[in-house]
Amino acid sequence: MVNLITEVIIQKTKFPDIENQCLIFFGAAYNISNLCVVRHLMRHFLTFILTICFGVSFGQDFAYPSIKSTGQSITDFVPKGWTILDSAYGDLNKDGTKDAAIIIQQKDSILLVNSLEDTVLTQPRMLLILFNKPADNGYGLTEQSNSFILKNDNPTMDDPYQEMTINNGILEVKFHLFYNMGSWYVTNAVYKFRYQQGQFVLIGADNSSFHRATHDFEDYSYNFLTKKRALTKGNDNKGTKKTTWKSVNISQLKTLKTFSEPFTWQVEPDIYL
Repeated sequence: MVNLITEVIIQKTKFPDIENQCLIFFGAAYNISNLCVVRHLMRHFLTFILTICFGVSFGQDFAYPSIKSTGQSITDFVPKGWTILDSAYGDLNKDGTKDAAIIIQQKDSILLVNSLEDTVLTQPRMLLILFNKPADNGYGLTEQSNSFILKNDNPTMDDPYQEMTINNGILEVKFHLFYNMGSWYVTNAVYKFRYQQGQFVLIGADNSSFHRATHDFEDYSYNFLTKKRALTKGNDNKGTKKTTWKSVNISQLKTLKTFSEPFTWQVEPDIYL
């Protein structure tokens, strides 16, 4: 069985289209025509087999690698076996030079237990924030998060990570939740961090949801500095919308260190950022 799974992984690397052929074969064997359903079932089947064969050792042996504290270019901060998924440049500490934020991803997939305590086949990701050091002709590692960037480990949805930008000293990280099955909702979220008092503080966030069948939408926009929230609700088909404002009770500002993972902070009853 181990040799069979290994051969499937090797062949998928050599011939990317083999996945579609496997989907058709798997679906025909169980008389299922919907390829989305087939992909979901096959992914769980393979994960189950891989868990039996490798799960215990994979889960216990993995550790996030150590990152260099300084480097002349952003590639100097990428450990062996990892690659740069995305990067953004801009002045984050108001010294007039361009800093960098990079997201790195492990090249190989491994089995990990996620925040929902499910064992998933995934590629770990890390967010690194690098301040420009003109005197050293390079960068210095200022901030690191091993959990804030969502991983692409759900077979029924698109990759949740969307984009990262730096504008006017604000680091924005965007996520997009689009499910191929199991939900009609599309969710977009933007998190806004600003460097102040030696840490990256979450000063604002936007969260919008759209129902693909009814076209109802809700857009939440939070300003954690003023402790105000705007909510716009409406329907695209009817062309209606209404915005209301309220104060939010935030006792302490979240930071990149204290806000470990998106969509886990219950900022209001039934509202998660």
